[in-house]
Amino acid sequence: MSLPAVVTFWLYLIFLIPSIIFCIFCLYYFLTDSRFRKALYNHVFVVILFFTLFYELTDIIWFIYYSHTGIVLSSTPMFCLIWIYVDYSGYVTILLLMSWAAIERHILIFHQNCMATLVKRFLFHYLPLIVFSIYPFIFYFVIFFVMPCDVPFNYRKQRCGHGFCLFNNVLVGIWDAIADYIVPAFITIILSIALIIRVWYIKYRNGQRFQWKRYKKMTVQLISISFLYFVLYLPFLILNTAYTAGLSTDIGFDFFGTSADLSYLIVLFIPFMCTISSPELRRKFQKITRTCRRSRRIVGPAPLPVYHLRRDRVVKRTSSIH
Repeated sequence: MSLPAVVTFWLYLIFLIPSIIFCIFCLYYFLTDSRFRKALYNHVFVVILFFTLFYELTDIIWFIYYSHTGIVLSSTPMFCLIWIYVDYSGYVTILLLMSWAAIERHILIFHQNCMATLVKRFLFHYLPLIVFSIYPFIFYFVIFFVMPCDVPFNYRKQRCGHGFCLFNNVLVGIWDAIADYIVPAFITIILSIALIIRVWYIKYRNGQRFQWKRYKKMTVQLISISFLYFVLYLPFLILNTAYTAGLSTDIGFDFFGTSADLSYLIVLFIPFMCTISSPELRRKFQKITRTCRRSRRIVGPAPLPVYHLRRDRVVKRTSSIH
């Protein structure tokens, strides 16, 4: 059982517009400000924000339309294939990139020699970004456009009910559940917790010799977004893992549908958390909001001179135009 359609519609619509604004705001400064652009730990979040914006402008909008009308945006097989393809590919790409961000933080903080040369930087920094950005789109293209699927399109079901094509092949379904959802989510959550423990342990053991200020930004950035996965994705993750391991779907399936709907809110919240977790972005956003407030101030009535003829002389007075 999923959330009621009216609840889903308003829940996603309320967060969508500000999320798009914040996403564009973050991408603009990450790409135009040399301080953000040169920091290696920001690169993965630039890619995540790019796919987040793409996902919001396509899948989330289509999903909101479906929640409002009860029918897909375009009742054609091609649109259904594109929707299911974008939905799975986009979401899994963001999930895989988040798991890589958790791994890369440990490399950047505790194994800096892995970034010492151009070759190492390519192998341990740029190559994973490329692989995790391309793999989901290739995998799901084969699933939905190449492999045969007898599941009919139902234009009154979410994503046309075509996601069941994944389970036509048992091995493909298990691989998708484990490799594309369960493992990346567990990596993100576990390594984020491990990063906190590891950083504070070394700081406690080494005292001032550990340059905490140097790594504070990248640590807070990861932990804040990982917190979303812990709150919004963990219930869905636990049930999905249990079902993959053989648990009967008669157990907790109603809650599973609700948790699946809520898990997509992670995408909408990522731009907010990127802004909140960065002191520089917070200051820039506060500066923009203050500028907007000043520009909207109402200008008071302007005094204009009024001349009155009084006998042989002119008397000047002031009046105001409202």
